[in-house]
Amino acid sequence: MRSSDSQRPAAPNPTPPRPRRADLPLLVGAALLLTTLLHDQTALLPGIALLASLLAFVVASWLQRQAAAATARPAPNDDRVRELERRLARLAASEERHRSLVEQSGAPILTFDLSESLTSINRAAELLFGWDRDLVIGTPASQLLSEPSIRALRRWTRRDMLTPAEPTALALQGVHREGRVLHLEAQPSVVQTCGVPVGFAIVCRDTTKQGELDQLRSDFLAMVGHDIRNPLSAIFGYTEMMLDPGSTLSPAQRELLLRINNNTRTVLTLVGNFLDSSRIESGRMTLDRRPIDVNAVARRTVEQYAAHAQLVDLRVDLALDPDLPPILADELQVERVAANLLTNAIKFTPRGGIVTLRTERLPSSVGLAISDTGVGIPSHEFSRIFQRYARHDDGTHEGTGLGLYIVGTLVEAHGGFVTIDSMPGAGTTFTAYLPIVDWRAPSVDAAVSAGPGSSALQ
Repeated sequence: MRSSDSQRPAAPNPTPPRPRRADLPLLVGAALLLTTLLHDQTALLPGIALLASLLAFVVASWLQRQAAAATARPAPNDDRVRELERRLARLAASEERHRSLVEQSGAPILTFDLSESLTSINRAAELLFGWDRDLVIGTPASQLLSEPSIRALRRWTRRDMLTPAEPTALALQGVHREGRVLHLEAQPSVVQTCGVPVGFAIVCRDTTKQGELDQLRSDFLAMVGHDIRNPLSAIFGYTEMMLDPGSTLSPAQRELLLRINNNTRTVLTLVGNFLDSSRIESGRMTLDRRPIDVNAVARRTVEQYAAHAQLVDLRVDLALDPDLPPILADELQVERVAANLLTNAIKFTPRGGIVTLRTERLPSSVGLAISDTGVGIPSHEFSRIFQRYARHDDGTHEGTGLGLYIVGTLVEAHGGFVTIDSMPGAGTTFTAYLPIVDWRAPSVDAAVSAGPGSSALQ
């Protein structure tokens, strides 16, 4: 049975005919002509002319073949050039597409460089702030954002560049062209070029109406706080007087008074945090800068909370650097920083644990660190722990979420910053770094000679 044509082996491709070389016979003819001329001298001149014509024809034929070969073979760089042109076209189309998406986005988007100068805004941002982009591009961030908001972004930028975390939302305040205050919820992100940070961007949401309601609530809490703090201060003072070592109290009476004293201190701390938060938001907080001894502040803070720590079965240790220089700061606010960090450590440390307050001299700053052996903080919460009303809460601890917010704001106002070192189950260390001399304030020597002075919280 014959196999079908489809089963027959394919015939090999015929070899393409080789191009006929027209100059080979001419070369043979030229050789014969040259031989004839050698035997017949009378035909020398005509032969030379004929030989020259043959030679010219051969050269012309060779040049024609070379030109045809060059035309048929593409230049080695043509493919690379065409590929580069295609990539550039795709890149330009992608850039135009993304530019259109940003421009047509309903959310206001602003970008800044590392010097906090505005580099771009989209149409929604123009409508929100009332500015034309040609008038604000290149201006400082303070043209559109309040000073506390710029500090919050500065804090976030430093923290995110060192330890990138999950996306977070910041409560910021913008300034309209007409002077109105805009309440914004902003999601910041770092802008990078080839892996190198070159600036940051914020995507905003207008929460002005909600912000106005929050302001009313803060004002109400501040008013109530003032009314509550006075009787609480009286109760606290009376218990301090009754707990005097010379008083004749039974052990049961002393323990009861200790509990009243500690609970009153806790409520006073909460009220003080509410009032401080209200003053910070309204810009009424001031710093009374003068040379202070951080070691003395640390000792005083530990003495104030020693009874409370003893009541919850905690040990509080002090490790003070004897070589600390005086720093130019507001002593009352630095004491509030230490107190908030210490109460936070006591709150989240189980019975039998240890809380350590440590000071350290650094080349240009003083470190005030509070360490505990408590529950620890997951790393994904680092980016939000200093926000207003942010709480690391497992349902067993009371609080308002204002303590660390006030700590971060007060330390930042002194020109310093706060770091966190923590792992779940391994305890937490908060370290507040306070500059020896804030570059925004007079030097320590100048302050000593000029006397105490006040400056607005900045």
